[in-house]
Amino acid sequence: PFPGAGYGYYLLLKDIVKGEVKAKGHVCSIKEGSAFCDGKVIQGLRIAGDYAVIAAVHYTSWENATQIRSTHRIEPSLNDPFVYLTPPGTMQGWSEETIRKEIGANAANTDVKIRLSVPVGRIWIKFTRSKIVHFAISGLIDEHMINDLEIQKHS
Repeated sequence: PFPGAGYGYYLLLKDIVKGEVKAKGHVCSIKEGSAFCDGKVIQGLRIAGDYAVIAAVHYTSWENATQIRSTHRIEPSLNDPFVYLTPPGTMQGWSEETIRKEIGANAANTDVKIRLSVPVGRIWIKFTRSKIVHFAISGLIDEHMINDLEIQKHS
């Protein structure tokens, strides 16, 4: 399955790690552990061998965020097998409604700030028309992948 349920276009990070990828008018590559798209570094993403270290934000409800904090797991929804993340600061100052529209979420009043290590074969990258990068992680993000996690109400 592909992330985004038919919305937008995602690239598999594993393909970019293998070599430069050109798709949908974008050119993506890896140089010295950093990922680039159209010559700009993708914030919050470092490549180390077969793994990527991601610093990102998962937008959700306060109830889901407190559950994530207590279990150290982020589970995909039943109808979409991906967990979606956005580099930190990307949507800072945006209203909850604008964020919900951008990421297709039901709730986005809480920021789950997370740092994790994930195999590159499970990470997809999307570049939106508004030049924002989103990450889609296939399957469950569990406590073994999470290096750091904090939650706060979106302001």
